[in-house]
Amino acid sequence: MAAAACGQSDELFDRGIGLFREGYLQWNAEQMELGLQLMEQAPSEPGSLYWQAVARFHLVLCRDESGAKETIRSIEETVRRNPQDAEIAMMLAVLYGRQITEKPFRGLWLGRKIKKLRAAALVSGPDSPRVQSLAGACWFEAPSPFGDRELALAHLTKAAELYEAEQSEDPDVRQPRWGATDCYRRLGELMVERGELEQARFYYQSALKINPLYKPARKRLMELNDDPKK
Repeated sequence: MAAAACGQSDELFDRGIGLFREGYLQWNAEQMELGLQLMEQAPSEPGSLYWQAVARFHLVLCRDESGAKETIRSIEETVRRNPQDAEIAMMLAVLYGRQITEKPFRGLWLGRKIKKLRAAALVSGPDSPRVQSLAGACWFEAPSPFGDRELALAHLTKAAELYEAEQSEDPDVRQPRWGATDCYRRLGELMVERGELEQARFYYQSALKINPLYKPARKRLMELNDDPKK
């Protein structure tokens, strides 16, 4: 009986990850939500807290939620229970950054939290492409005076190298595989700012090779190709 229940939990969890992945590729919040609901039914599975945090994080981004207090509280608790999980820490840092963008005065206290989370994550997970990419996103998205384009470029470039190596691996369903398209898109935008338009095209095309449905890169690439000055 126990073995059957364990097998059912395992199946639910893997189905949940699969549904989340489909929703992530399509940028479909409803599909991601269905995946999260299945993951929540398998809380004892290894990696369940991680994948629940990933799903909640992307639901906030997909729905462009303002504040996202419930998700932040949930991920704060996950970080407390898993202080060495660098990717979860960086997701929390990005969500704090979104709160600062919404209301810049929050930077007075959230800025210190972001700095602490980012520093710890880069020590415990320097070889994770998602840690490097999210660190770059923090520097890229942060409003003045908290942002830094050069640091964003450094972390995103490192992330791109790590993502490229990761693509050659044969993953199982529970192995993380997300964030590369956003990394390449941000690198493309940085290249446009620097006037390096062929490099920008390269990064947008790299994002579309991973996910042909990724609309932000397709839109940016069309804008570059349609502008005669570029």
